[in-house]
Amino acid sequence: LWQKYACKEYLSSMNLMKKHCGYSRDTIPQLSTISSFLKLQTDVRLRPVAGLISSRDFLNGLAFRTFFCTQYIRHPSKPLYTPEPDVC
Repeated sequence: LWQKYACKEYLSSMNLMKKHCGYSRDTIPQLSTISSFLKLQTDVRLRPVAGLISSRDFLNGLAFRTFFCTQYIRHPSKPLYTPEPDVC
C-alpha cells in the first residue's frame, strides 16, 4: 500500500535508504547503519533508548540534532501493538 499512497518525498527517501542502508523485503538494517546515513544526509543522528524519556530530554536531543528511538520490530500477528507507547 505504501508504494501506491505514500508521498513522493517518502518514496524518494526509501529508495535512498534501500540503496545506501540495505533496506529490502527481507532485510532490516542496523540502527547504526541508518544513523550513519542520516548523519551524512541531514546531520541528524539516531540514538537508541530503552523506553520512554521525558519530553524535556527528547526536545533537548532534537536541539542537538539527535532523535531518540527504541529498537523493536512489531510482530506481524499484532501490527498495531507496540510494547511501549509511540508518543508520551
